Amino acid sequence: MSAENRYPYTLYKMDISYFSGKLEGYLRYKEIPYKAVECCDDLRAFHRVGYKTGFQKVPAIEMADGKWLFDTTPTIQWLENQHTGQSVLPSDPGLRFLALLIEDYGDEWLWRPAMWWRWVPKSSRALLGRRITKIYSKRLAIPLGFYFGRRQLSEWVWRDGVNKHNSNAVRDMLFRELELLEPLLEEQPFILGSHPSIADFGFFGSFFRHFGNDPVSAEVIRRQGPNTYEWLARLWNAKQSRMAEEVNWQWPEAEHWRPLLKRIAKDYLPYLHQNAVAFSQGKKRFDYVGHSHVFKQTVTTSYRVWCRQELQRNFSLLNKEDRMKVETLFEPVGGLSSLQESGIIDSRMSNQFELPVDPQKVRQKPGLITRYYGQPRN
Repeated sequence: MSAENRYPYTLYKMDISYFSGKLEGYLRYKEIPYKAVECCDDLRAFHRVGYKTGFQKVPAIEMADGKWLFDTTPTIQWLENQHTGQSVLPSDPGLRFLALLIEDYGDEWLWRPAMWWRWVPKSSRALLGRRITKIYSKRLAIPLGFYFGRRQLSEWVWRDGVNKHNSNAVRDMLFRELELLEPLLEEQPFILGSHPSIADFGFFGSFFRHFGNDPVSAEVIRRQGPNTYEWLARLWNAKQSRMAEEVNWQWPEAEHWRPLLKRIAKDYLPYLHQNAVAFSQGKKRFDYVGHSHVFKQTVTTSYRVWCRQELQRNFSLLNKEDRMKVETLFEPVGGLSSLQESGIIDSRMSNQFELPVDPQKVRQKPGLITRYYGQPRN
């Protein structure tokens, strides 16, 4: 058997990357054959991703026919349509929407505390800065790592709405998630029941490659989140061929779900709405005000406008009964009004995520700065 037939997919990743862990965990669970290319050790491979897709970010997948997949959310959904076996998308439409909503929350809302725990503690910043900059020069990894770590701290923490007044609250976002995950994962092996769902992989990105592996936060997880730490290993080692045929999904109505549902209703969805409004007004930054947090002059992100569009689209696909079931779940914690407020605000990005990508049709290549710093979206 040729290498091409053995490996229909080549995964370009970084072993410290938030979303690389998410996608690789999915590929492992679905037992989809792939060859991994570690871009932390190969600058040319990292630049190849940008040249072929137009986006200098990992993970990305090169297929045997020369076409590419990138961005974990559309990539996983594309792969779900191509590969049989137990789906990570629940068959119940209402629960499927909730799984996608939780995935999006895990992807985008937990990004901020993941950046805090990686770049604020000095030991973590030094270690991760050095690991990343080894791709450019092993001999200069220490001074480059110091510079890069300080840059990341500035760019993704202090210049993204975090300040001395709310820093501790951002740090403590990790503990709020453990308040859900610890009792939940003591009762069942995965977030929505007996099998991994897209909700698991949404949380996996931040918890596996950041919280569970970075030196300071990993010790926190080991001591205060043993069920969560066990779940990380369980999901990384899960194989669909070893799972029971019968899937037992659980509707998220137990009492320990309430704080997460409230965060989604009163913090995350309002954030998506306020970000989308700022985008529509051409603002590069905006003052976010939620129930639990205030982030002044946080960066307006077009990608998260697209995320909101996708959530709105998936919600619109529900029939009246399923929609009411979801709305009833959220009603006691603030409702879903922020999801629909101001209607659909177009991100103008939808065509960028039509997969697979043909490199011959990619016209815009990453600039010099982007090629070296990358693009931090998934």
